[in-house]
Amino acid sequence: MNPNYATYTYLGGARVRRVPDGSPGAGNLLIVYHAEINTATSFYSLLGLALSTDDGGSWIDLGEIVRPNQPYAQDLAGFDLGDSPLVISSDEQYFYVYFPDWIANGTTQPTTTTVLSVARAPITFVLQAAAAQVPHAATFTKYYHGSWSQPGVGGLSSDLNPDAAYGGGPNVAVDSELERYVLINDDTQHIAYSESIDGLSWTLPVLLYENQNPQAGVNYAVPIATGVDPNILGQQFYVFFTESSPEGWPGNTVRRFTITCP
Repeated sequence: MNPNYATYTYLGGARVRRVPDGSPGAGNLLIVYHAEINTATSFYSLLGLALSTDDGGSWIDLGEIVRPNQPYAQDLAGFDLGDSPLVISSDEQYFYVYFPDWIANGTTQPTTTTVLSVARAPITFVLQAAAAQVPHAATFTKYYHGSWSQPGVGGLSSDLNPDAAYGGGPNVAVDSELERYVLINDDTQHIAYSESIDGLSWTLPVLLYENQNPQAGVNYAVPIATGVDPNILGQQFYVFFTESSPEGWPGNTVRRFTITCP
């Protein structure tokens, strides 16, 4: 399904979303994956969509939905787009995915980047394309200068939170209690919180956790609900994250803390 699949050197997924009853492909699972292509010194990353029709036993790569504005080149420095889930818009018409973007600047270094960008596609288009006779990913478009005018794969994007003191991999979920979007991100040393009513205008991040061990780091911070649907947060929810170890992966730990909204 994806002609670029053979070029990937790493692939991993974010939160899983089940297709609801009454929709095309009801009961199937969808996941946004983070894929990497090696460069001379690091990796170039992108986001794609995958489908499972057997409750997660196997997955079909539907294809790419987001690439940085900077095209791939062998001599590029590394750039991480994070691990965004599919987020349902407040009007329930679109899937959003959030990511930092590398805006091409004529160099091999990511010195012109966004803290937070977003792309979207109509939910009906995404579900119909995934359930088609030849399953594939629907086209996503990036938000740029007030409109959804740029292609998700390689287009330009606006920075939704340019003055944020904390960045890193954004992970967004809807909070039904607050009636707004909640963003948790990490930059390997800090975990921070932002929120938004419309998914486009975001508060400045508030620091939640700071790593005190210079030989360790915090990664993959993600908000998880305490209820039946892990994607829909409430008055109280968890933030799960990994804490790295000087010994490498065997010494890493999974940790969590609880957030309670007033």
